[in-house]
Amino acid sequence: MSAVQHAWLGHYEISSTTCTGLTFARHSHDECVIGVNLVGEEKVWLDRSEFAAGPGSITLYNPGQIQGGGAADGAPWQFVSLYVTAEQLAADLGLAQMEFDRALCFQPDLARRLATAVKGALSGDGLVRDLNEDALVLLLAEVVNLSGVRLPGTVASGKGLIGRAQELLAEHLHQALPLDRLGDELGLSKFHLLRTFQKETGLSPRQWAMQLRTRRAKGLLRKGVAASEVAHDLGFADQSHLNRHFRAAYGMTPGHYQSVLKP
Repeated sequence: MSAVQHAWLGHYEISSTTCTGLTFARHSHDECVIGVNLVGEEKVWLDRSEFAAGPGSITLYNPGQIQGGGAADGAPWQFVSLYVTAEQLAADLGLAQMEFDRALCFQPDLARRLATAVKGALSGDGLVRDLNEDALVLLLAEVVNLSGVRLPGTVASGKGLIGRAQELLAEHLHQALPLDRLGDELGLSKFHLLRTFQKETGLSPRQWAMQLRTRRAKGLLRKGVAASEVAHDLGFADQSHLNRHFRAAYGMTPGHYQSVLKP
């Protein structure tokens, strides 16, 4: 028996699996495959060699590599997986090309954070999915670095570049600006955009856009605009989405805020 959650997140295919005694015949993938073992031990067969991956292990497979294995019969096993083409991963991280130099990394803290981001990316909440996509890009940079691939250094950004990013985000508040499109506009990979933006502001681009969206919502509510209209005009998924973020930022719902403004 096994329980599998599966979804696409932008260009990433992700899954979370909980099972008992699951095994895979020898096979290969067109994409890079990154696996995180959470519970149980996986016996791995990879290109004529064998190794074990226990909890806290991250497994890394290049496109076309022959792999197989799984958990022993009756043994509990829980893991998350991410699939992405080598070309896409290279582009997201600002690399000319992408190939893992190691098949196994034992990094329990990184494995936990990567698994948390994958599970968050399976959420039904669109904003939560977006924020976890951002987290995955940064975490994949750590994984790739551990695998032996050297990442490009930080680009010279300056406040001008981040200012332009903020202008673009502000112009698209009513409809979220995808990270790859924002990166294309600025000539940055997703990884360098995220790292540079966070260094300058302490927030990811999506987080910064949400705080601006919430701040503008406060201004419209102060003018007496209905919360449902505010939510629609500023690109919130619905009024409950506005309520949740407004309360998190200001400690009260939009309705309560408007009620205390009345004489």
